Amino acid sequence: MQRRSAVLALLAAGVAYKPALAQNRPTAAPTDAARAAAASAHFPFGPVVPARPMPAWPLTTHLGQVTTLRALTQGHLSALQLMFTGCSATCPIQGAIFAEAQRQLGGRVSGSQFVSLSIDPLADTPRALAAWLQNLGAQAGWVAAAPRMAELDALFELLSGPRVGKRSGPDPHTGQVYFLSRRGELVYRSADLPPPEQIVQLMRQIDSSG
Repeated sequence: MQRRSAVLALLAAGVAYKPALAQNRPTAAPTDAARAAAASAHFPFGPVVPARPMPAWPLTTHLGQVTTLRALTQGHLSALQLMFTGCSATCPIQGAIFAEAQRQLGGRVSGSQFVSLSIDPLADTPRALAAWLQNLGAQAGWVAAAPRMAELDALFELLSGPRVGKRSGPDPHTGQVYFLSRRGELVYRSADLPPPEQIVQLMRQIDSSG
């Protein structure tokens, strides 16, 4: 109950972010014109065309397991976010959004998963990542992992396009959610800090589209 209350409190705190971002948030069912405008790997949000396959970059999960980004995402319908456990501003809100989205999804999409990728692999050890998930009340099917430092810039460019490919400052990530098909390919980007309901709806739409 305490964790549930903490999640709701963080979501309530996040309301302050939404008015400034509202004009950039796509609807759950974009028009044909919006789809056409967003049909680019470099557009900030919307469908990603062509879909982008995930590379075999090494990751270490919150359980201490070594895997790759490709292996982690293939065979799963994934909602992925960038974060770091030392963040005290956007990342707790991102985590609360994922926690509520996972609760709302309730296992209704077989093989779905939530993935939190750290952008601070030097500090985010498996223990730190596991504690972050535990504090959010994460359930099975939510994985936190850290890439290698050498792949960070390429990771930003892969997910968000060249506009974020060159890091500028200590916290270059956004509050976007990246949606990956079961083939392990990036197919959709949300706007910053999407509501949990939109994440659930998009995951179900991607699942139904095959």
